[in-house]
Amino acid sequence: GGSAPTITDACLLMGILDPDGFADGEMRLDADLALAAFEALESRLDVHERIAYAYRIAVHNIAEEVTNVAVRHGVDLRDFALIAYGAAGPMLLPAALEQLRVKRIVIPPHPGLFSALGLLSTDLVYYDSRSAYMLLTPDAAPRIAEMFVEMEARLASRVAGDASGVVVRRSFDGRLYGQSWETPLVAVPDGPITAETVAAMIASFHEEYERRYGNRFEAMPVQGVTYRVQLVVPVEKVDYESMSTGSGTREPAAVRMRSLRYFDANPFDAPEYDRATLTAGARIEGPAIISEGLSTTFLCPDQSATVGRLGEISIEPAGRL
Repeated sequence: GGSAPTITDACLLMGILDPDGFADGEMRLDADLALAAFEALESRLDVHERIAYAYRIAVHNIAEEVTNVAVRHGVDLRDFALIAYGAAGPMLLPAALEQLRVKRIVIPPHPGLFSALGLLSTDLVYYDSRSAYMLLTPDAAPRIAEMFVEMEARLASRVAGDASGVVVRRSFDGRLYGQSWETPLVAVPDGPITAETVAAMIASFHEEYERRYGNRFEAMPVQGVTYRVQLVVPVEKVDYESMSTGSGTREPAAVRMRSLRYFDANPFDAPEYDRATLTAGARIEGPAIISEGLSTTFLCPDQSATVGRLGEISIEPAGRL
C-alpha cells in the first residue's frame, strides 16, 4: 500500500493484463491495490484520466527514446522493423507504431525469454588490447607484431578445453596524424605482421574512414593508437523451428473476450488468443490480446497481425497488409 502506480498497474486496470496469468500464473496481480495506487496520486485528473495518461505517457516515452536513438545514428525509422521483446515490449510497442513510423513491429517467439536465448547463443569472446602511439610505416611492423603475438598468446592460455573452431580477430583504432579522435575497429589481416600487412592496415583505415566520414586523405600519415585482439569461441546456437501452416490467413478461434477500459469514454471488447495455438499464416485483426506464459501482446485497433513461419508475429497498420 502507498506505492506509486506502475505501467503494469495501468495495463492491469485497462484489461490488457490478466491478473491470474501474470508470469505464467506464478504471480497474481491485485486490481484493487493498483486502483488504490492511482487514487492516491495528488492530481486534479480523475482516476480514469490518470490511468489513461499513464499508459499514453509510457508509450510516448518509448517512441521518443527510440526516435532519439535513430536520430543519433542517422537512420530513417521507416526503413526498419522494430523487434519487441521482454515482458513489456509486446504489450506497449504496438501502441507506439503510429508514432514511430517503422515498417512493422515484430514479436519473436518466447519474447519473455528473448534475452536469455540470446545469451545462450552468444559466442564466448576473450578480449585484450594494447595502446601504442606510432605512425604506421614498414618500420613499425616488428613492434606491432610483438604486441599481437603477446596478446594472442595471453588469450589462448585462457581458452579452456578444446580450442578447435576458435576465431582470432585483430583490429586497431587509428587516426590521421594530428587528429584528436580515432576511427575504431579497423581490420588487421591474419598471419604474420609484415611491411605488407602494415600497408594493408593503412588501406583498411582509409576505407573505414571514408565509410564513416565520407572523405579520404591518403596523403596524410596514419597513426595507430590501440591494437585489439578477440579470441572468439563459437557456441551452439538456439534455433527457432518452422511451424506448420494452419488455416492460412483465416482468423483463428479466440479463447475468450476481454473488456478493455480507459482507452476512451466507453469500454470495448477484444478477443484473446493463446499464442501457443497460432499457426503460420494466421491473421488477427485488432483490437486483440495474444497471451503466452511470460508476455502479453496487445494489438491495437486498426492494426493487423500475421504469424510467420518461425512463429514470429508481425504487426502493421491494417491497411498495409
